[in-house]
Amino acid sequence: MSTRQDAWSKDEDLLLAETVLRYIREGKTQMKAFEEVGHRLSRTPQACGFRWNANLRKQYRQAIDLAKQSRKKLNDQTVFTSQPKQISPSEYPRLQAFDEVINQLEQLKGDYYKRDTHTLRQSDGLHNDELRQQLAQYEKIIDDFYEKITEVKRNLQHK
Repeated sequence: MSTRQDAWSKDEDLLLAETVLRYIREGKTQMKAFEEVGHRLSRTPQACGFRWNANLRKQYRQAIDLAKQSRKKLNDQTVFTSQPKQISPSEYPRLQAFDEVINQLEQLKGDYYKRDTHTLRQSDGLHNDELRQQLAQYEKIIDDFYEKITEVKRNLQHK
C-alpha cells in the first residue's frame, strides 16, 4: 500500500468522521476506524488518527456525544438477565438472515467509498449531494436493521 502525503479533501474528512462515528456507535475502537479509513484512502492509520484528533474531533463533539448515547442505549437494551433465555436452533436462521443483510449493506457502503472516493473530487457539487443522500439512506437502513435485530433478540429473551 502506498502512502499519501497530499492535503485532505472535504470528502476524505467526511469519510473519516462518518467511519469514526459509526465505530463509536457500534462500540468499536477508533483505532480500528482509522485502520479502515487508512486502507480506503491509502493513508496510514496514524495519519487518520492525527487528522481526527487535530482537526475534526472538535467539530464533531455533538455527534460524538450522540454516538456514545446511541451505543449506551443499544447496550442498555441488550443487557442480559442473570439467566438469559436460550435461543432455539430454529431461530438461528432468522437472526443470521438479519446479520447477512446488514453485512451486505455495509459492503455496499464500503464499495461506494472505494469506488467514489477519487471520483468525488472530479464530480460537481450536485453529484456529491446525491451521493451523500444515498449514503445517509444506506446508513439509516443499517441503523433500522440494528434496531430490529435488537428488538427481535429482546423479544426472544422475554419468551
